[in-house]
Amino acid sequence: KTKKEVVFLAIGFETTAPSTAVTLLRRPPPNFSILCCHRYIPPAIKALLEMGETKIQGLIEPGHVSTVIGTKPYEEIAEKYGIPQVVAGFEPLDLLMGVYLLARMIQKGEVGVKNEYTRSVRPEGNVKALRVMEEVFEPFDLDWRGFPVIPKSGMALKEEFEEYDARKRYEDELKELEGREFKPHPSCRCDRVLRGLLDPPDCPLFGKVCTPRSPVGPCMVSSEGSCAIEYKYGRGRLKPEGETGGGEGG
Repeated sequence: KTKKEVVFLAIGFETTAPSTAVTLLRRPPPNFSILCCHRYIPPAIKALLEMGETKIQGLIEPGHVSTVIGTKPYEEIAEKYGIPQVVAGFEPLDLLMGVYLLARMIQKGEVGVKNEYTRSVRPEGNVKALRVMEEVFEPFDLDWRGFPVIPKSGMALKEEFEEYDARKRYEDELKELEGREFKPHPSCRCDRVLRGLLDPPDCPLFGKVCTPRSPVGPCMVSSEGSCAIEYKYGRGRLKPEGETGGGEGG
């Protein structure tokens, strides 16, 4: 409890959006507002496939997002783009089985969606979570890092919740940022890594000026980022002083 203004930075995909929606449905205090940065996953998948830059043979869909949205959105993608997909969990055996099922589908020329994560994901998803999201949010066109504007990929607060919309509450303050340019490092290749066009070690900054301790791009900031994972576990991992050769990293 405080008299100060509290702004909640609401980030994440369909996994975290229901919690934000429930908070607003409970009508928080008037000094509370939301800076909504939630996004929808299916439009981003469609955009990636429509760009046609990568030869995608199949997709392993995220388990946590799928727990909320179910498998039906992926079925529409499979039908339209002819791409096999497997929903998988995050445990090692989940991922191994997901890769196996997807490889079998590709080998057989199958198009569709298989659900490996049956203990958590249902075709219809989490109906209650989807309902509260629909009640609070509405989609709008949004510019993504490394992508063009993706139609209906962002979540905006509906008009009946605009009193909690930080963008409207602090409209005058935000105007001060208009016209400023927030450009990434000119040598950062996160945009190409995100679209699957470049492996992290092929970025000229990787492991040199860009490390988990001093990240330059977003792919190195998060522990779940492609570059951070490659740096810690992959072939591109820089070896500590005195460590030599061996394996793929040598």
